[in-house]
Amino acid sequence: MTPDAVMAIMAEIEAGDPLDFSPLSINLEDARALMALHFCEVDQRLAAAGLDSEARVTVMAAIAAHVTEENMLLNAAHLKRLDNPEEFGAWMRRHGFGNG
Repeated sequence: MTPDAVMAIMAEIEAGDPLDFSPLSINLEDARALMALHFCEVDQRLAAAGLDSEARVTVMAAIAAHVTEENMLLNAAHLKRLDNPEEFGAWMRRHGFGNG
């Protein structure tokens, strides 16, 4: 696993689900590089601690699931603050949460 390989896959994922950093003073490429480097460093630390590749994948999946859960929470909170029940309901349904 290398940061370049992770960044390339991130770019492919983002092509179908683009991220909008325009409201922030953060460059998309810099953010992608920072996260790719972070995940590679986590993988290296896990390997140094003696975890085999399956255990490292499990830890990385747990990290990704936690971050996805946090992202969902932030998105839901943001939509609730907009006080637009239709938009919130549509977002909830789009992500598989019943009637919103």
